[in-house]
Amino acid sequence: MKTLNKISEFLRSSGMQSTRMIIGVSIWIAIFSNYYLWLKISKLGEESNISLIISFVFILIGVNIFSISVLGWGWLLRPIASIFVVGAASGAYFMQAYGIVIDSNMITNVLQTDFNEASDLINLQMIFVILLLSLPPLWFIWRRNFSKSTFGKLILQRLMLALLGISIAVVSLIVSFQAFSSTMRNHKEIRYLINPYNGLYAVFKKIDDSQKRKSKDLVKIGEGAYIEGTIDPIVFLVVGETARSDHLGLNGYLRDTTPLLSSRKDILSFKNAWACGTSTAESLPCMFSHLSREEFFDRSENYENLLDVLKRAGLDVLWVDNQSGCKGVCARIPASNQEIIEGNINCRDDGCFDAAVLNNLQKKIEDLPKPGKAKGTVILVHQMGSHGPAYYKRSSSDRKAYFPECDSSALQTCSRDQVVNAYDNSIRETDYFISNAIDWIKETYPDRPTAMMYVSDHGESLGENNIYLHGLPYSLAPDAQKRIPWIAWFSESFKREKFDENGCAALLDVDAKISHDNYFHSVLGMMNVKSEIYNPDLDIFKKCRKY
Repeated sequence: MKTLNKISEFLRSSGMQSTRMIIGVSIWIAIFSNYYLWLKISKLGEESNISLIISFVFILIGVNIFSISVLGWGWLLRPIASIFVVGAASGAYFMQAYGIVIDSNMITNVLQTDFNEASDLINLQMIFVILLLSLPPLWFIWRRNFSKSTFGKLILQRLMLALLGISIAVVSLIVSFQAFSSTMRNHKEIRYLINPYNGLYAVFKKIDDSQKRKSKDLVKIGEGAYIEGTIDPIVFLVVGETARSDHLGLNGYLRDTTPLLSSRKDILSFKNAWACGTSTAESLPCMFSHLSREEFFDRSENYENLLDVLKRAGLDVLWVDNQSGCKGVCARIPASNQEIIEGNINCRDDGCFDAAVLNNLQKKIEDLPKPGKAKGTVILVHQMGSHGPAYYKRSSSDRKAYFPECDSSALQTCSRDQVVNAYDNSIRETDYFISNAIDWIKETYPDRPTAMMYVSDHGESLGENNIYLHGLPYSLAPDAQKRIPWIAWFSESFKREKFDENGCAALLDVDAKISHDNYFHSVLGMMNVKSEIYNPDLDIFKKCRKY
């Protein structure tokens, strides 16, 4: 304690406003910008919660003082302190509003978000909360000039201030070590809630992971791939967005959210399918990889993906995006974004419903390079689907069935029924799109074997336990974010050419557990692609096929 008193006396005697600013900002961030952390700890139901929160506050104050003192030299002090303040305020809002956590996956989502997606997240409540948590400390940071000190005095001051911060943190940790270590060990989600260090760690981890793989050459896979047979199929693969399996009428949901698909007798719906990630940035590259989920996230190499193998085998491959990009999956094949079509009933100023994709799709297919067409064509459509939080924007007014809807991106301001209504209407829009896609492919290519497969990238939380959207770490995410719809349809000519005379529906267990691990191999099997990379044990249609 004597050491702390001496340090404190020195800092007061130095007369430097910067010292008071650093301490004041550190206290503000620890107490106010971490209110969601304190709320979560208070609900853990352990006897030592109050004393743990008090000790944790002092640990954070000490760490903040140390971090800002060490990083904020010279003219960098105010910008560094401001970044801490605004970053912590932003993290606090999104964690509290949507029940998310900040990790490297969430940073990836932020970096890959386009303007329309970002604008859907902006609302008055967000602006108010971030300003409320940011303006007071920002005013404190920028209100006056700091008195100048000699270089030697400045170094001594910062060293003493950093030592003060470390001392506060260490003493507080020692006092509460048993409760602190037990809580962090038993409730791993807490580490993702510590502002602003959750975000800082996530950013540096993202940079480190990117640099490690960026320096690696692309590893080719399936180099000897070829097509067996000459039936010239055309297959429509729909990459769904944010659909959860338990909200499909086709899968037993109490609401008939899939009236068109449910009325068909030729639909296969796999009811126990699981995503390999909880966000598009994770799931999309993972589901198109030949690796299992565990292997994919532990990989150290950059591998080609399913689309490279299909192309190498001689198939024409086209990617059409009605979303924010293919996350690198379509980097080496023809790809296009769905443009807004003037006067089209499925388009608005800020984008198009998925049904608009069908309007000019045939021309895009005809414009593909000619040599591969004799072996077949694979069309991939990346849906807008049920992308949140503005679910109400994802369905056409004449196809909405459930009211009242939540017509705000601030989901926490709506009742859960309103949120679910808006989401379920978006599922009906997907039902409309898939059904129309099947009709389109049948009518456009009546003389070719055709098929359609729809698989969502991940699910969605709709307010259960105050959790919204998606993107939680896989180990913490509820099943709603991981369990997805998987739907398949095959034309009669496709079934005659590919499948056993008993058909496919009778041979498959649609309740068996499958996952994105099966996607790569099932598509290769559908297209009769022969390659050493193909694993028949992971092909969900293997039981149906003639060969």
